[in-house]
Amino acid sequence: MIAFLRLYALQAGAAVRMSFADRANFALQVAGMAINNAVFLTLWVLFFAGFKSVGGWGFADMALLLGLTMTIVGVCGVVFGGYRDMAISILRGELDALLTQPKGLIWRLLARESLATAWGDLAGGVVVLSLFAQVSLSALPLLILALFAGLTVYLSAAISFACLAFWASGARSFARDLTDFTLLFSSYPGSIYQGAVKVIAYSILPAGFVVMAPVEMLREPSLRSIAIVLAAAGAYAALAAILFHLGLKRYRSGAAVT
Repeated sequence: MIAFLRLYALQAGAAVRMSFADRANFALQVAGMAINNAVFLTLWVLFFAGFKSVGGWGFADMALLLGLTMTIVGVCGVVFGGYRDMAISILRGELDALLTQPKGLIWRLLARESLATAWGDLAGGVVVLSLFAQVSLSALPLLILALFAGLTVYLSAAISFACLAFWASGARSFARDLTDFTLLFSSYPGSIYQGAVKVIAYSILPAGFVVMAPVEMLREPSLRSIAIVLAAAGAYAALAAILFHLGLKRYRSGAAVT
């Protein structure tokens, strides 16, 4: 395990250094994402200046949700950036060369790229969580748990969507669209989702388990809320592993989509 982690760190580190290669472009992308996040946060500041709460959610709750979302997307993009184009890699047959290497195919796909814009998300998430989310130092362990669980669910969902490429050529853009819709669902107070939309937010597009359930766990800690967050992370990770394994068997048999 130590050797595997060391290898992944080396591969991810190389991808990060590659994203720094064009420093001017890197700075522009980071600044652009930081400005985008600042504008989005400002809109919510103005909204809650007029409406003190939405379904029991105040500005601090919304800031916690946004901070978690930005940080999760930032970490994913920096050290697991290959998730964005995993479906394209599968459709292009880029797995052929990787199959001849040691085990850990999913992780090698994830470590192939680091997204410059993710640094803007990561910086924005840290600022929002530190200044606006009203998270006490005593809640820091739960915050770390929330970030870990949310990261696991988000990354697992993105991998699951990418696995559609083993069966359908349309997954080239559809997988990314589903991942983006998950982020969209993760950017609004959980109290606004009702009925069928809420079911979608806690299943197909698991925004509920990426940030909404972790927010509830941080605001009202209990063994039940912690168990739900951890169980969701484990379930989506297992689903991603199963789908990738089934797709890889199809790919190796020569039945993959071209």
